[in-house]
Amino acid sequence: MAIMSPGPSSPAEQVYESFVPGRYIGFPLVKYFAARFTYLPESGWERMIREGKITVNGRRTSPDYLLGDRDRTQTRMPARMEPPANRTLDVVYQDRRLRIFNKSAPIPIHPSGRYFKNSMTELLKEVYPEEIPRPVQRLDATTTGLIIFARTREAAAALMHEFQQNRVEKEYLALVDGEPREKRFVIDRPIGKIQGSLRGSGEKAQNPKSAVTEFEWLASMAGRSLLRVTPRSGRTNQIRVHLSERGLPVINDAVYGRASGEDGVFGLHASRLRFAIPALMLDVTCPCPAHFVPFIEVARREGRA
Repeated sequence: MAIMSPGPSSPAEQVYESFVPGRYIGFPLVKYFAARFTYLPESGWERMIREGKITVNGRRTSPDYLLGDRDRTQTRMPARMEPPANRTLDVVYQDRRLRIFNKSAPIPIHPSGRYFKNSMTELLKEVYPEEIPRPVQRLDATTTGLIIFARTREAAAALMHEFQQNRVEKEYLALVDGEPREKRFVIDRPIGKIQGSLRGSGEKAQNPKSAVTEFEWLASMAGRSLLRVTPRSGRTNQIRVHLSERGLPVINDAVYGRASGEDGVFGLHASRLRFAIPALMLDVTCPCPAHFVPFIEVARREGRA
């Protein structure tokens, strides 16, 4: 079921409201904005707080205010043009506890960088104003496919626990530059921070954590290959990092590979989720973007899909 959200308005000033995600509870207000929205330095956020352009629960406060559970921030920003985004919400599954969408790209889960209204949480606020958007997993802005939003706090806690315990089975399709040497291979390389938000493995990785990803080759055409990917851990950027370090970067990945300049053509798709929470067991799949289809057809003809 596809739901179209109206495009973002263009007033002289735009107001963005958000509940503070749980991982930022206890942060000073200025530290929260500096950590979550890195397009301004901390001094810029401090100035906006002191000028009253950032408030908490409708009231002016200090940059050192410690954020609590259920605090809601309001940010008044000058009008700005956001990058174009597909604002269609493609609902794959829903019930009273959760909704699962087939996310398009490029669109982030939370407002970040140049994206504000064109983010999943902001879209959901517009379409479901009576609900609080509660994403229970991460997908990069350029990754398409299945993303779960809980509709209740209880469902969010249960689902996040399943992800944290690595009990959710995830399957991706990856379009990469190059061809693998083996039809099946496993990459077992711990991943940590390299610099800023950049991840990697090896001696430069800070605080590396175990990361294991399984790959299966499905098809190749014109110097590109389609892989079925099963991550056995849930590290940030895990698939992109492992493929890049193997010499098979995801197509049009400007961070871990190279930008190809193909608008709307990205190479990582979350195609399947299998999980269970009380009284519910789901095995959900979703269609992939059109540029995957020729590779999938080749794989099917040769009995690999």
